[in-house]
Amino acid sequence: MQVGIIGLKSTGKTTLFNAITGAAVPTGQGGVEVHRSIGKVPDPRLDWLTQLHAPTRQVNAQVEWVDVPGFAPGEVPDGRRDATRFLEEAHKVGALAQVVRCFDSGFGEPDPAGEIETVALELILADLQIVETRLEKLAKEKQKLGKVANPLEPALMERLRDQLEAGGPLRAVELNRDERKLVSGFSFLTLKPMIFVLNLAEGESATEKTLGATAATGGEVVSLCAKVEEELAELPMEDAAEFLADLDIAEPALNQMIRAAFDALSLITFFTIGNDECRAWTVRRDAPAPEAAGAIHSDLQRGFIRAVVVAYDELRAAGDMAAAKQANRVREEGKNYQIKDGDVMEIRFSV
Repeated sequence: MQVGIIGLKSTGKTTLFNAITGAAVPTGQGGVEVHRSIGKVPDPRLDWLTQLHAPTRQVNAQVEWVDVPGFAPGEVPDGRRDATRFLEEAHKVGALAQVVRCFDSGFGEPDPAGEIETVALELILADLQIVETRLEKLAKEKQKLGKVANPLEPALMERLRDQLEAGGPLRAVELNRDERKLVSGFSFLTLKPMIFVLNLAEGESATEKTLGATAATGGEVVSLCAKVEEELAELPMEDAAEFLADLDIAEPALNQMIRAAFDALSLITFFTIGNDECRAWTVRRDAPAPEAAGAIHSDLQRGFIRAVVVAYDELRAAGDMAAAKQANRVREEGKNYQIKDGDVMEIRFSV
């Protein structure tokens, strides 16, 4: 799972990146480098399973955070849009997290709604450029060969162009399965799930006006103070917990960002356990059991027979697997079973 952190310059993007990854990237210097960090997804459920089974290793789910350089709206001297120079990396991630400045600074009064609108426009223009380029290639293909490889594509691209020219994101366009498959290779930015990170001043909370601006976009919303979170990330665990309590912060930024990313991407977690390894896996919400098996290994999906499943809460309540079986909490599920968050599974297969 990859999440790209994007936004205008001087919004606190890299400060947030440092806070959630433990990195020490210099901030406030207008850098043009892309920063990456892969981090574990903390999960108390996996911790308990590991304590129960004492395996050789514990493997948490992972998130890769990508700090995309900030940009300014409009063109730069070479005639390209400033955003276009830096959004190339954003095409490669699964979800986008826009950091929105909600604090006073030397860069003028905050304008959260304006920032959200400005970045939305830049994403739309980036997608529009891709669509127009594709339509030009399709026109040349038809002129040369008398037809195009996929007869559905020209009409679909024209629909997408109409949506973008009207100022709307592509995620608002209804697409059937064939159309979704067709557009998947383009990695359109406005098709990606959005998370809005409201970067507040210390001790402040999001206003109704700011929340209203994000609500209109339909994305996940996280409210935090990146500067405070960066300081928090540098503290030992015990001191950090006390710091959180003193500031009345319910949970650190990392937990908030991970939850928002899972929600935005419609992902859930299931677990496998054993003497060698206890591991967390991610899969799309409501995925059938064979698809979840495929997340572990393609052979398990290909030769899937059934899944032996127990809900984490029921396993925890029973105390261990033997007690859960005795209480009839462990069940066998077939190919049509939809995975639930927290399922503990063993896959039976034959290849």
